[in-house]
Amino acid sequence: MTETLPPPAGDAATETGAPALPPLTARVRADVLQRSQNRFSAVVGVSVVICDRTGAAAVSPIWASAYLKLLSESAPGRALIDAALAQCCAAPSPLLIPFSAESGLSVYGAPIHLNGERIGTIVIGARPPAALDLAVVAAVARRCGMDAEPLCAAAREMKAWAAARRQAVFSFVDFLADMIATLYAQSHELTTHIENLRTIHELTQLLSGTRDLQEILNVTARRVDEALRVKACAIRLLDEDTGELVIRAVHNLSQDYLNKGRVLLSDNPIDRAAFDGEAVYIEDARTDSRIRFRESAIAEGIVSGLCVGMTYRGKTLGVLRVYTGQHRAFSVNEAQLLRSIGAQAAAAITHARLNEESTRQAAVSAQMHRAGQIQRRMIPAEPPASSLLDFGMVYEPTLDVGGDFFDFLELGGGRLGIAIADVAGKGIPAALLMASVRSTLRAHARTVEAADESMMLINRQLCHDTEVHEFVTLFYGVLNRAATRLDYCNAGHEAPVRLRGEAFTPLDRGGKPIGIWPGEAYDKGTIDLSPGDTLVFATDGTIEAINFADEPMGRPRFRESMLRYRHLPAQQMAQQLLWDVRRFVGLAEQSDDIAIVVVKRR
Repeated sequence: MTETLPPPAGDAATETGAPALPPLTARVRADVLQRSQNRFSAVVGVSVVICDRTGAAAVSPIWASAYLKLLSESAPGRALIDAALAQCCAAPSPLLIPFSAESGLSVYGAPIHLNGERIGTIVIGARPPAALDLAVVAAVARRCGMDAEPLCAAAREMKAWAAARRQAVFSFVDFLADMIATLYAQSHELTTHIENLRTIHELTQLLSGTRDLQEILNVTARRVDEALRVKACAIRLLDEDTGELVIRAVHNLSQDYLNKGRVLLSDNPIDRAAFDGEAVYIEDARTDSRIRFRESAIAEGIVSGLCVGMTYRGKTLGVLRVYTGQHRAFSVNEAQLLRSIGAQAAAAITHARLNEESTRQAAVSAQMHRAGQIQRRMIPAEPPASSLLDFGMVYEPTLDVGGDFFDFLELGGGRLGIAIADVAGKGIPAALLMASVRSTLRAHARTVEAADESMMLINRQLCHDTEVHEFVTLFYGVLNRAATRLDYCNAGHEAPVRLRGEAFTPLDRGGKPIGIWPGEAYDKGTIDLSPGDTLVFATDGTIEAINFADEPMGRPRFRESMLRYRHLPAQQMAQQLLWDVRRFVGLAEQSDDIAIVVVKRR
């Protein structure tokens, strides 16, 4: 089955195996209960006691009548009260209980329920339908060892309730019980979500660390056991060569159970369903026909269970199973928590395998790192000095070397060239091509004034030096001396924008990426700049950044970030744009470099 899991049944936690709900005051603050009780008593004029599930008073009782207050002050009288409270708190539904057989008084109890489980009771003193018989009251006083006169005086002050009045008060009590149950449910749900988030957060920190994979899996199994309060947990990973689901981590399972036999994905309908994305519920492993090793499950004391796939970016690596020692129905929230933990574990496994591969190629990595250091020197460390312009820039490659770059070129006549590019491909080939484009751009930019002419020359040379699949998106613009105009050419690059107020103007005039067709003709675009205008240049690693839900950052979100930070200095704005991308993707692995350049007209 998928998301439709059996709800916890009744209030018999021992039958379902589910953890009992916390005490009433653990989810609704005592001061809130006390205020609710006091205000209800003041409005209705009755004695009120809010009890917990054990029948004990959760907060201080309110004795609105002098009669009950006097009785509560004597041990025998309090015993009468406690006996009536106990009967109300044991009744499964709202009930009117005689307070004392000879007194003519009663108490009314309204249970506070959540999902069929009792979490408390509201008990009120029900006023009599007629005046109390003072002879009977005197008998009660003698029984309790009290002076009869004060108790009779209190009885004379007690006003009788008509039937309609009594029913209205009972309905009010029932409503208050429902309100407290609602407060409890909301608080319990919020607390559960917070606990689940805390568990996922702690696991995320753990799994994103540098610990050994086996240690991470062992800790994950133990933390799952603690979070879901189950008997045991097991993590099995798929061996793609054999099709076997191999035990990699367990908590609280015997070696005999683990040695019960091979588990093949093709032979196991429960694990196949989990691989298909289902949260598979096992009501009773002792009788479930899908269980291949039922005798082993019986010997291990396993009854109910839940199984989910461990999936990362659409690929399921294994299954995460939890087991209970008695019947238990898992909630949808518990299934979702287990699924989230499985996804985090799958991400850690993927990263660990990549790390192992990286370790096996340490020599290549060292060379890549050295190449990256050389490449970093090609990226400007400082922006040009300018009294008219404020510059910000960030560069974040996914590997030691990358294909993104940006550059500033100080040209003759006080002009300034700005370039940003993204080379198709990754690693050393992309880095070498990037270096070639950079040197070619610098060579032509100093001899050719027009941006479109420079682009045609760069494209022609690149087409002669590269294969068909090797191409580059490149934006190149030239600012005039006064920084009031930008002449540019865009060769297939993610269009930079001019931000004026809240209006975006894309800089998209140009042509195809360079390196595809040597005879490509390019257009030149021109845009004016006024004080306060902002230019934002970026590579597509920003808008194509992917989060764990496989959603891209996208151009609309990136532009929202531009608007959000447009009043900041250029360097702070560039850094905040990068951080917004990082916040969006979280711990999801990224595969594209990021370069961002911000230029503000002072």
